[in-house]
Amino acid sequence: MSMKTRRNISILLCICIGWCLLVGINGRTLSTQGPVAAPSILLDPGHGGEDGGTAASDGTLEKNINLAIALDLRDLLQICGFPVSMTRDVDISIHDAGNTTARQKKVSDMQNRLKLYEQAHTVIAIHQNHYGVSKYKGAQVFYSANHEAGQTLATSIQQSISQRLQTDNTRQIKKATDGIFLLHHTKRPAVLVECGFLSNPEELALLKMPVYQQQIAFCVMAGYFEYMVQE
Repeated sequence: MSMKTRRNISILLCICIGWCLLVGINGRTLSTQGPVAAPSILLDPGHGGEDGGTAASDGTLEKNINLAIALDLRDLLQICGFPVSMTRDVDISIHDAGNTTARQKKVSDMQNRLKLYEQAHTVIAIHQNHYGVSKYKGAQVFYSANHEAGQTLATSIQQSISQRLQTDNTRQIKKATDGIFLLHHTKRPAVLVECGFLSNPEELALLKMPVYQQQIAFCVMAGYFEYMVQE
């Protein structure tokens, strides 16, 4: 990372921290109204354990990149004072004990994640994309149509990534269909961030880099902050 990039990230992070310290949620000044509880955020690194998610041609598993980015995002949000929980913070499935087949474990895992979704104020899921044609690249954000705030949050995060990191990314947000189980069923403001394509060699190389993972996490955080200002 260049010194200029490091400086820009440091400046933006300081701005974000300052915003959290001086201004309450929805623009309420903390000094005049007392402490205001920040909304709880659930981060969901997709897959885990036996479920590796999609895989790159070199064997890189989606689940590991998802977790790395989510942990970076957690740290950034916590620094800024937001209460953050995670569906997982290590390489595990969160299925109930007693499920033995892969199908049973997957169903149980998804049901348990959905329960966590419903306990949060806002949900941000982290995933990676894959396609049979390697030319496709770029992050894309999906949103739950069950809460109107989901589309607003998705727009903010998509714009943040496109403007700050992937400047050639022209992808648009998409409403989740029933093929995205958790977004289709949750009633909370929820988005799923497909950070990039593991099937694109150049993007895969970036997504495997800790610095780039941190940059993705920062862009998602900045998008979340911009969403909060609009609320």
